[in-house]
Amino acid sequence: MSMQSIVTPGDKVCVEEEFIPQAWTYAENGDVRALVVGKPVFDIINRRVYVKPLKNIEMPKSGDIVIGVVEQMKDEIAIIRLIGYDANRTFKHSFRGVLHISQASNTRIQNLYEVIRLGDVVRVKILNNYIPYLVTMKDAKLGVVEAFCSRCGAPLYRDKSKDVLRCKVCGNIESRKIAPDYAYILHK
Repeated sequence: MSMQSIVTPGDKVCVEEEFIPQAWTYAENGDVRALVVGKPVFDIINRRVYVKPLKNIEMPKSGDIVIGVVEQMKDEIAIIRLIGYDANRTFKHSFRGVLHISQASNTRIQNLYEVIRLGDVVRVKILNNYIPYLVTMKDAKLGVVEAFCSRCGAPLYRDKSKDVLRCKVCGNIESRKIAPDYAYILHK
């Protein structure tokens, strides 16, 4: 175990066998390393380690509603890059959220592609206080706020009469879990 007073990003803090990495740390090849400049804090009882940043870093916390972009997807899991609380209050640092299929919709779905797609801008709720963040879209005010056509890349417009998204360029129709304040509305 390292008893350094200050660590910088990439510095070895300890090994994974000694402590479980928590906030502002990550594991690499069995070593726990620092993500930020700060002081390592060792929780001897719970066998956890985190780095207390020297500068106050705004981090999302449980219950926060945030905006993100879907970066990676599989049938049951999506990785979302969390941008900020809204367009005017973005995070200075990059955070990732994990959306499991069980947290994507109140109704049963076969896979995540029924409710979100790669590149969608989504509003999600944070469920925990540590990295990786677990997120949900189950609340009625959460979901996709901006989406683009899977065929041509043009913006998708919300057709309120059928509650689907329609592409004005190629005519493609797609389904998503649409947030109430979706960006583009189709006016007939």
